Amino acid sequence: MCETKKEIPLVFSADDNYCPFLGVALRSILDNASPENFYKVYVLNTEISQENIDRISQFNCENMLIKFIDVASRMDKINKDMIHLRDYYTKAIYYRIFIPSLFPQYDKVLYLDCDIVVLEDIANLYNYDVEDNIFVAIHEETMTYMDVFGRYSEEFLGVKRESYFNSGILLINSIEYKKQNIEERFIELMHKQKFEVAPDQDYLNYLCKDKVKFAEIGWNKTPFMDKPFDDKDLKLIHYKLNLKPWRYDGIRYEKYFWQYAEKTCYYKDLLKMKEDFTEADKKADDEAFVTLQNTAVRYMNSGISYKTFFGKKVDDAI
Repeated sequence: MCETKKEIPLVFSADDNYCPFLGVALRSILDNASPENFYKVYVLNTEISQENIDRISQFNCENMLIKFIDVASRMDKINKDMIHLRDYYTKAIYYRIFIPSLFPQYDKVLYLDCDIVVLEDIANLYNYDVEDNIFVAIHEETMTYMDVFGRYSEEFLGVKRESYFNSGILLINSIEYKKQNIEERFIELMHKQKFEVAPDQDYLNYLCKDKVKFAEIGWNKTPFMDKPFDDKDLKLIHYKLNLKPWRYDGIRYEKYFWQYAEKTCYYKDLLKMKEDFTEADKKADDEAFVTLQNTAVRYMNSGISYKTFFGKKVDDAI
């Protein structure tokens, strides 16, 4: 790294299934990167093939270096029976909880999901002043877009729907994160309470509420329309839930995904992925989303809530 460049630490979690999307994300980051910065990319994993390591490593250049970090030993801290997943989720969603202890050299680190496209210099998000908060994060639009999830956040987790954040884009204040013992408390809570709606995200929202600074929605924009949004404020697109252009036509902002995908070695793989996505797969997607809503209702009706997660009543949080 050139001594005059500012280092921007970026962390992703990935496995072989997510490497094509990681490739698109990296291409978009590089195409909008400032030459004044050096982007140090860490890919947390337990099982990426050498082929994908070689393909992702093609993005190494004068202002980006990619390192693969095996977190298998860290994941051993979590009993396999405690790892709660649903539909397309993999255990990689849990890797992010170890970031501050994995990278003690950084006071703050930017975590990014793989299924994104970045439209301006990602350093602009990294440069936010996190102050004494644990995270700079962005509101999870689903919580206000669909009332069932908003009620779940408020009734089960004790987090106002407007204050629930998406865990796919997190500027982590490592100092405060460690001070608040989030990693240890996360694992402890996994022992006590199973979350199935948005597994890692629900845990982090419960543990970190009131210690989050919110960035504008343009830094984590979902393709659906929640509230009026001016596309000139679009900075990062997150293709979450069923809003995936590698599966469906007509997804809002799909042009950006394919614009960057075409510049990667994964382009043909992504086209094939879309071609192979069947009507049965689409039906399964729809059914999984209905099941997710029903799961939220089941949790709200369970008689369990944020008031008793640790076996004792607490004051109302909202």
